[in-house]
Amino acid sequence: TKYVDAMVELRKHKGMTKPSALAQLEDISVLGTMMLAVGDVDGLVSGAVHSTANTVRPALQLIKTQTDAKLISSIFFMLLPNQVVVFGDCAINP
Repeated sequence: TKYVDAMVELRKHKGMTKPSALAQLEDISVLGTMMLAVGDVDGLVSGAVHSTANTVRPALQLIKTQTDAKLISSIFFMLLPNQVVVFGDCAINP
């Protein structure tokens, strides 16, 4: 109920209810983001089997950006047999 109550509080302005929060928290991306939002974890790695939208949406809805932030960005890593390649801002564009 810790995450349900916190999610309802964060999204009450959008009409979030306990049953709706409970249903949304069944999504591992939403649950991980709530864990981050309440300080139970220090970071979140996501996206290997989830779309960028499903990875970023919970963060924007629950954690939000700083009030003066004008842009958000992302990176992803491709682990290849002999190298690691890092791509920046390929999935989020202003």
